[in-house]
Amino acid sequence: MDVGFSLWLRCKSIVMVTLFQVECPRCRQIFDVGRMEGTEPIECSTPGCGWQVTGEQYHYSHRDLLGSKAFAAFQTYVEDHPCARSSAARMFCIDRLIHAFHWDLKENAPNRSVGNNLIEGSHIQVVALLDKLSFGESGIDKERWRETVDNMMRRRRGGEPAT
Repeated sequence: MDVGFSLWLRCKSIVMVTLFQVECPRCRQIFDVGRMEGTEPIECSTPGCGWQVTGEQYHYSHRDLLGSKAFAAFQTYVEDHPCARSSAARMFCIDRLIHAFHWDLKENAPNRSVGNNLIEGSHIQVVALLDKLSFGESGIDKERWRETVDNMMRRRRGGEPAT
C-alpha cells in the first residue's frame, strides 16, 4: 500500500475523532457523534441505513487518535495530499507532516514530533529515525538544532539556556 495513502487514512481518522465524527462502514456517510459516552447507541444519519455505534465502542476503538495540539498538521495533510499531483508534491506533504510538531499554543513553541503519532516505536526510536531522515549521517546541523530546542525548553521551564 502507498505510504502517503496510509498516512492519509491515519490522519483522516485523527481529524474525525478530534471532531467527534465517525464514518459509517455501510454507507460511508460521515456524521457527528458528539462526546459519546456509555452504551447508548447513535445511529447513522443516512435514512434507512441502520448502522449504529455506542460511545463505549467508539472511544475504545479510537484511543490515542486525538489531534490535540497537532490538529492543524493532520488536517492540512488530509486536505493537501489528495490534491498533490506529482511525486515530489506528495513527498513534500509527507515530509511536512512527519516533521511537524505538536505546537504549544500557550507558549507558541514546538513540543514533541507529530511523527510519534504516525510511526511505530518509542519516542527515542522515532526521533532517531527522523534525525537520520532529516540530517543524514553528518549530525552537524542536528546538534545545532537540538541545542536550540533544548535552550528554548529550558527558557520555557524558567531555567537558563546552555552557553
